[in-house]
Amino acid sequence: ELDATGQLIEVEKLETNGDIACLDIGPVPEGALRNRFLAMGSFDGNVRIMSLNPDDCLQTLAVQALKGAAPTSLLVLPTASTESSQGSLLLNVGMANGVLMRCTIDQVSGQLSDTRMRFLGARAPKLVRTVIRGSPAMVALSSRPWLGYSEKGTFV
Repeated sequence: ELDATGQLIEVEKLETNGDIACLDIGPVPEGALRNRFLAMGSFDGNVRIMSLNPDDCLQTLAVQALKGAAPTSLLVLPTASTESSQGSLLLNVGMANGVLMRCTIDQVSGQLSDTRMRFLGARAPKLVRTVIRGSPAMVALSSRPWLGYSEKGTFV
């Protein structure tokens, strides 16, 4: 399809079993035309990683079941690479019970691993993309604000 300016855009549709609570597509990597993954949170308490590749667009690659609360905010954050390690993709999930969950997204398969949780307060965290020292970072706004960024290849 063409948009209002006459540029070609891609359109895909997906039927879901439930209502979608939140979505996020990470930034497009340098030299690429699109990000490879879409994160989709639903009110049934699941977060799905979906493919954005043209060959298998909107196919579910991974599902993370959340315990006790629905997702309210998602943020896919690339971490900076260093001389000794390649950067990674982190899925950050703000949950209705005030918990911030973080998983690593495998950049080839889209599978989730290394799940970590942190309680930020009584309010659901709102996740905001920002930049710290020229690298992608995240601010989680809740009862206790939290800043996440990559420092020398480690996410702090």
